[in-house]
Amino acid sequence: MKKLGRLIGSLILIFVTLLCILPFLYMILMSLKSTLNAYDFSFSLSNITFEHYQKIFSTPSFLRYFVNSIIVAAAGVALTLFTSCTAGYAFAKLKFKGSDKIFLLLILTMLVPSEVILVPLYLIVRGLGWANTFKALILPLPTAFGVFIMRQAMLSIPNELIESARIDGAGNFKILYTVILPLVKSAMLTLAIFTFIGAWNNFTWPLIITTKDAMRTLPLALTSMKTQYDVDVGLTMACSAVTFLPPFIFYLFLQSKFEAGVALHGLKG
Repeated sequence: MKKLGRLIGSLILIFVTLLCILPFLYMILMSLKSTLNAYDFSFSLSNITFEHYQKIFSTPSFLRYFVNSIIVAAAGVALTLFTSCTAGYAFAKLKFKGSDKIFLLLILTMLVPSEVILVPLYLIVRGLGWANTFKALILPLPTAFGVFIMRQAMLSIPNELIESARIDGAGNFKILYTVILPLVKSAMLTLAIFTFIGAWNNFTWPLIITTKDAMRTLPLALTSMKTQYDVDVGLTMACSAVTFLPPFIFYLFLQSKFEAGVALHGLKG
């Protein structure tokens, strides 16, 4: 019975894995075909073409979208890590009046759907004159979620380490960057992965706040892949594949670093 249960479990996992992989496989195969028929599942190695990739990379606007996405995602990760680490340290290790209440209010903002704040956020950004700028695309990226992750990670660090650093004359910023952050690298890498993927795939906010073509990001390029009467499926799938690869590579890179950090920490422990 145990073997039968394991077999059924393995078959279910294989089936679910295939369901998850199938859309990506379809995307890659369609991007290598010249046909415009989205429901044509026939494929032959002799008919492989890279004309769609050549077309999108030879389009100046697409390259501009790609660079904009890189800037927004990279700057968003840096800003989120900075604000989340500093705020997380303050809530976890610094005692000040009303810290628990402020943190509770901060966490409650996570219950508010992002769509609810789009209009007031747009009015604020437009009022500041930041529409069609990188500031409008980057500054809203840090959220209470990052502060929560870093605070929870820092709570596990013994206070004795901080007190020892204070005795040696270290201030809060030196303690944070020399004592705390090296011990919470795993949480930082996790937050970096979530932030990069979220910023890279963000569609609604860039669509609202950018009206100039020069400030558009890569997900918005997908909307330009259609003509007046139909959609160029091969071109759209090639654009989707290019849009998918950077966050996937970023995840694989940081995932390996994350596993190495956990293994090293385990050896030291």
